[in-house]
Amino acid sequence: MKVIRVAPMRRWLSAVLVSGMLGACGPELEQESPGSEAAPVEGAQSPDAVSAMGGDRYANAVVQGGVVAVLNPNNAVGAPDGNVATFVGLLGGALVLDMGRGEEGTGPLRIYYQGLSLAVIAKVEFLRADMSIISTGQANLLDLGLGTHSALVPFSSTTPYRYVRLRSGVASLYSLDAVEATGSGAGATCGDGRVSHGEQCDDGNRAQGDGCGSTCQVEPGFSCQGTQPSICQDVNECANGTAQCSVNAVCTNTPGSYVCTCRPGYSGNGFTCTDIDECANGTDTCLPGQQCVNTPGGFECAGGACTPPQVQCGAQCVNVSSDPNNCGACGVVCPVSKHCWEGTCVLP
Repeated sequence: MKVIRVAPMRRWLSAVLVSGMLGACGPELEQESPGSEAAPVEGAQSPDAVSAMGGDRYANAVVQGGVVAVLNPNNAVGAPDGNVATFVGLLGGALVLDMGRGEEGTGPLRIYYQGLSLAVIAKVEFLRADMSIISTGQANLLDLGLGTHSALVPFSSTTPYRYVRLRSGVASLYSLDAVEATGSGAGATCGDGRVSHGEQCDDGNRAQGDGCGSTCQVEPGFSCQGTQPSICQDVNECANGTAQCSVNAVCTNTPGSYVCTCRPGYSGNGFTCTDIDECANGTDTCLPGQQCVNTPGGFECAGGACTPPQVQCGAQCVNVSSDPNNCGACGVVCPVSKHCWEGTCVLP
């Protein structure tokens, strides 16, 4: 009798392929009983949570021409729902997904998967809008139990990715439920009240001037704390000593900044204040015969005398009123028992 021997490797590959194909088709033939409810997906977010976040972080579409050896590829679009696209790894499966225009990812990619018969290391390529590769990573798919599981693929580039290409591992079969960009571009998530990858803050809006700007970066003159949402407060530079005003200026705090104003007797922009020489520019009020002496921030008058019946009030000579109880421009009112002399009430 002639015995025909089949190579062990060929038998093994055939068995795995048939098993994977049956496993991939099986769930589609099952019908839910009336009133049954799908089990919650591990790590997935509810539709209400996604809506509250203000952005669609899941893939929007399958790229035509980017599908190789994948059953039901459109099942990988949208949020995790239990419907899966199945990779036939023995055939070199690949799937390209579009995250959506204006919803480019900037952070790690979370893969929701199920249907493993053995652990899988799947390759992930992060692509620009022109389909060029930004970086690559790998997904360690380890959970073999029933239900949907998730794995995170790191992404450290500052360039947003529009597409992701997933490739099956060597001799592996697995089913893909969804992919999620855990950090997205400002157009998709800035303003959702959750600090994502690439954001310094997120206060729940995209307004300017409130501390957290339109691109979710902390604005100058503010400090922000917290992540869901961020709470931003103005920094009082005048109080904390970080203002750069001149020592001869007054500091006034403003939202996000401060204003420096030179004190009287000085001129400048507030950061630099120069003493005004009133004696030199003729703005002093010294009397004829008096000498003007410039001082920091002002001037002094020296010498000179008032001719009676004038009295001296500071740097001025003023006439004493005919009313002995009035000291004229000095603004001093004396009782009847005294009279005014040089702005002071004295006895006769």
